[in-house]
Amino acid sequence: MYIQTRMAQYDRELWELLKKDNTFVYMCGLKGMEKGIDDIMSTLAAEEGIDWVTYKKQLKKEGQWNVEVY
Repeated sequence: MYIQTRMAQYDRELWELLKKDNTFVYMCGLKGMEKGIDDIMSTLAAEEGIDWVTYKKQLKKEGQWNVEVY
């Protein structure tokens, strides 16, 4: 199972966790997974009027969002 498939199953719970200051995400895998993850998060962020690209940059800056792809 791909990570983006599993994330889609728990998308709302993950989004609520991601909004907390004490949540740190680290994912590593094939480059193809990154688009799927961004698609899920973009949809959830948009529902709350948040631009995912900007929010993700903020999370990265704070060390809360780490995705390594190859």
